Amino acid sequence: MTTRRIRIEPDAIEIVANEGETILQAARRAGVELPYECGWGRCGTCKLTLVEGEAELIFPEAPAVNLRDTRRARVLACQCRAISDLVIRRPPGEWAGMPIRCVEHKATLRNVERLGPEIRRFTFETAEPAEFLPGQYAILHLGEKLRRAYSMCNLPGGNILQLIAKRYEGGIGSNALAGMQPGQGITIEAPFGVCTLRRKPGRKVFVAGGTGISPILSMVSQAAGEGIDFDAPVHVIYGAQTPADLAAGDLLQEATRRIANAQYLPVVKDAPEDWPYATGLVTDAIAATISEPSAAEFYVAGPPVMVNAVKTLLQRADVPITQVCYDSFG
Repeated sequence: MTTRRIRIEPDAIEIVANEGETILQAARRAGVELPYECGWGRCGTCKLTLVEGEAELIFPEAPAVNLRDTRRARVLACQCRAISDLVIRRPPGEWAGMPIRCVEHKATLRNVERLGPEIRRFTFETAEPAEFLPGQYAILHLGEKLRRAYSMCNLPGGNILQLIAKRYEGGIGSNALAGMQPGQGITIEAPFGVCTLRRKPGRKVFVAGGTGISPILSMVSQAAGEGIDFDAPVHVIYGAQTPADLAAGDLLQEATRRIANAQYLPVVKDAPEDWPYATGLVTDAIAATISEPSAAEFYVAGPPVMVNAVKTLLQRADVPITQVCYDSFG
């Protein structure tokens, strides 16, 4: 196995990266805490300065990658691998760290359940207990240079990680996941993300689009299971293309019923004539249901187009960004 030495300045720490490891993975395995948050190349928290050597960017389309950083030799620790010995410089100052330290798990796929058209719930069992907070996500290693992020839909505790995912025609990652068979092994990094439930009282609005139900289901189930009383109305809005695409909507509805002052509102774009609920987009449902958005705290998860539309709507409604917690993948 080819290994590379990585020197981290200004700490003068040396670590060894194994073949195929990202800089962040190598540091984590060595017990060195480099800054990170999303693990997906979106937030830019893990950017480092490449002082010497050459690194390979395995996800060129990462949102946090830009030409300015390229000119300044700044690289993403979560998306770069060492292809020579490196000297890197971390950002100045102290890093507060994540609520739960990320761990690289060896896991086995135990079960696959069909929830809707091309939508499945995957149950993985990890060799060691898997800690996470409802709302957080994992990164699955689905092949060489093929890593995808999926949110957990279950509650923490034990060795189980469950996620809801849809197979897309031509989607390399979604097809690799859909092709997995029970008993097959996989490497999973978890947890990532800071979109987690705040227990403080006040009006809450949970908005899920498509398979964005995963983190929303986990957070709503947490509130129900812990008996959290927000002392204010709670709205749970779940949008999809058709009623058949509302995967695990029954579970979300049941969890919502166990929360005081909570209402479940499914909304679909293509509704049959006998559809008894809302039609249109989740933004339509928010506008029709939430009378004073600026007085509420929002949790939003779904495809980027949906999440961006919701963020725009809330911005126009003068909802402070500190009251909006979101995750988008796609």
